[in-house]
Amino acid sequence: MSKKQKHHTPHPARGPLPRRALVTLQDAAWLSERHEYATAREKLETLNKQFPHHPDILIPLLDVLYDLKDMPTYQNVVEELVDLVPDNPDLLLNLAGSYATNLRPVSALYAFRKFVSLYPNHPRAAEVRRTAADLEAELPKILADVQLTGPDADRAAILHERSLAWMEQGEHKRARRVIDELSNLKPDFIPALNNSSNLYYVEGDLARAAETAQRVLDREPENIQALSNLTRFLCLQGRVADAQALAVKLKAVESERPDAETKQVEALAMLGDDKGILQVFDRAEKRGRLREPLVSPMLFHAAGVAALRLGDEKRAKKLWQRALDLAPTYAISRANLDDLKKPVGERHAPWTFTLAEWVPGKTIRDLIARIQPVAKRGDAALTQATQRFFRDHPEVRGLIPLLLDRGDPAGREFAFHLAMSFDAPEMKTALRDFALSARGPDELRMRASQEASRAGLIPPGMARMYLKGQWREVLLLGMEIHNEPDTAFRPAVQELFEQAYDRLYAGDGAGAEALLRQADALEPNHPSIRHNLAMALEVQGRRAEAEALIRENFARHPDYLFARCLLARLAAQRKQLDEARTLLEPLLTQKRFHFSEFAAYAMAQIDLLLAEGAADSARSWFEMWSSADPEHPQLDSYRARLSPLGRFMRR
Repeated sequence: MSKKQKHHTPHPARGPLPRRALVTLQDAAWLSERHEYATAREKLETLNKQFPHHPDILIPLLDVLYDLKDMPTYQNVVEELVDLVPDNPDLLLNLAGSYATNLRPVSALYAFRKFVSLYPNHPRAAEVRRTAADLEAELPKILADVQLTGPDADRAAILHERSLAWMEQGEHKRARRVIDELSNLKPDFIPALNNSSNLYYVEGDLARAAETAQRVLDREPENIQALSNLTRFLCLQGRVADAQALAVKLKAVESERPDAETKQVEALAMLGDDKGILQVFDRAEKRGRLREPLVSPMLFHAAGVAALRLGDEKRAKKLWQRALDLAPTYAISRANLDDLKKPVGERHAPWTFTLAEWVPGKTIRDLIARIQPVAKRGDAALTQATQRFFRDHPEVRGLIPLLLDRGDPAGREFAFHLAMSFDAPEMKTALRDFALSARGPDELRMRASQEASRAGLIPPGMARMYLKGQWREVLLLGMEIHNEPDTAFRPAVQELFEQAYDRLYAGDGAGAEALLRQADALEPNHPSIRHNLAMALEVQGRRAEAEALIRENFARHPDYLFARCLLARLAAQRKQLDEARTLLEPLLTQKRFHFSEFAAYAMAQIDLLLAEGAADSARSWFEMWSSADPEHPQLDSYRARLSPLGRFMRR
């Protein structure tokens, strides 16, 4: 009965739309004719925000939603249209059909009854009477399945179906109002309690959410939704062992509920039980429970995530595409597929839940309110703010390793920055485990490895890490890289130095030389001035003078890192490998580098390792350097040198 109708029935005028709106409607119609439904939807939804409750906008939007198979949103829009255009039988019939499609049978029955009452002579009235009679016959079983009895059972069922619709649309305040009304009518109605527990979580009351789920289980120990809810809530409270124990019972429950497998995999996905998810999915497939309209795209999506986490990318893509075939607007499957288009070392995929499904919005807003005022006050202030946040939200501490392992991009970044800002043993352990895993982008795991190495959780030396889609041996040094000012001059000298640096960066060696000689006269033999003067000579092609000045500078200032590294690079280029090693050896024990110092050190090590033929070790240094300073201008040059073609060209 949800067959699409074209809506040409006249409706009450709500004032003419302006010309620009009419042009947008024409654009949307043209896009729909070209089957570009998603783009047409965007235009119509934007227009609907500008001119709300206008049938001329809502009717084409309804057609596009049907083409996109977004029946929950279709239901909301057609409900609005029925209120706006109450004399349109096609709209009323489509409302009834949408209820039936969305598994809202009692709402569908009442809508079909209304249609027959208002339009007894409609060409489809006989068909509607038969459908209504079928639903009428099923009504006692429908009500019995959800344990609704008494004269108000129909009303309670309709309220329940309405609450489900609002929850699916993310309209949580509306859902809460309906559930509260339903709870007043039927205080012990199990489905309402299950939905209420989910809403408590969304509202940021995790304790009450778990308490309500437990209340259901006290009455129905094998209620699959309550088992799923409580498993998730225990996990979100950081009680992972308790959640895993409950998940054993959840997996063993067999239910004929249409969403039984979906509820199982929701909880298992939060626990990262990939094998368990695929077992549930494969069992459902064998039982023939993956056919529309009984199956949720989430079931296919979670199975795809589990498949990829277990190494089967081909199956993951197929399962995500099946989710999109069921629901073309299913954003999370689309986002995972898009993420797989990135280079393997930049991917976050796969993930099952967004950050909002792990951490309530209220909690995130509280963190932002604490962090923003101190963001520019330095690390100490940021650490204190993070400590206070964790004190007031202890459940988030337990989520950090879970989000690092299986969060979406926002969730993983959220967890990473919190772990980096909070000096606690479990945070360093979470960073170590993340660094040594195959989850998330290489750059993020490299940064985590450096922090874990500094904390002594990864010994300095070679470590096995997953980079660019392969397990590799990577050198980790356990050093701190900072961005504190490394050179201080008197104001007059500082101005000359900065001007010279800008000239040098622009390739104006002569201009930089003139300024640096003035600075050298004001502050003779300063190693930074002398080093940059040598660079200015090099830019002009005066290499012999530049090298002589570098050697003189190093002789005067043997602790000056830039001169030491530059001489090591020159030695490596000339195959004077013992000299290069001797120059770099003292830096192996240095634990703190400025970003610019580390770049100089990394370039010297890469040059030496390439000269020795140790390309894999050179690549490890490059990974450390690029993760520490991803915007350094020399990275592209070294990336090219480390490519297979670049290595071939050096032979």
